[in-house]
Amino acid sequence: MLKQFSIILIIYFLGDLMQKALGLPIPGNVLGMLILFFSLYTGVIKLNMIDKISDFLLENMAFFFLPAGASLITCFALLEGKMTDILAVSLISTFIILAVTGLTVELVQRFFRRKPVKRACQIENIGNKANNNESGRNTKSVHARENRREEVI
Repeated sequence: MLKQFSIILIIYFLGDLMQKALGLPIPGNVLGMLILFFSLYTGVIKLNMIDKISDFLLENMAFFFLPAGASLITCFALLEGKMTDILAVSLISTFIILAVTGLTVELVQRFFRRKPVKRACQIENIGNKANNNESGRNTKSVHARENRREEVI
């Protein structure tokens, strides 16, 4: 776990260093997350190199919000007259986040659902051409109906 934590920490510090060296308006931790994403995507870092520490950090994420919550309590006098504004912004942003997250998940699911269906149809059509039977037409129409249902939903 120490090795995995070291990898995460090095990436964080690399993002922070890039932000300070280049003077970018993006926070260093966001740059670190982008570096981690592209490292995982390209295969420079394998998932099994950071999986245990990632699970640990996700399971205990609530503890990382305690210092921020405690500091809000100390600044309560500054927030005293603005509670309705803060509540309104919190509710509106929550609904926006829920909507964007839901739409993103739906688009990703549709994207991944289409790929295997198309590949399965290609494999099935190849097999049906070799068999020269009537079931090829039936399965094509079933797949076409399923694709139309997915587009409607």
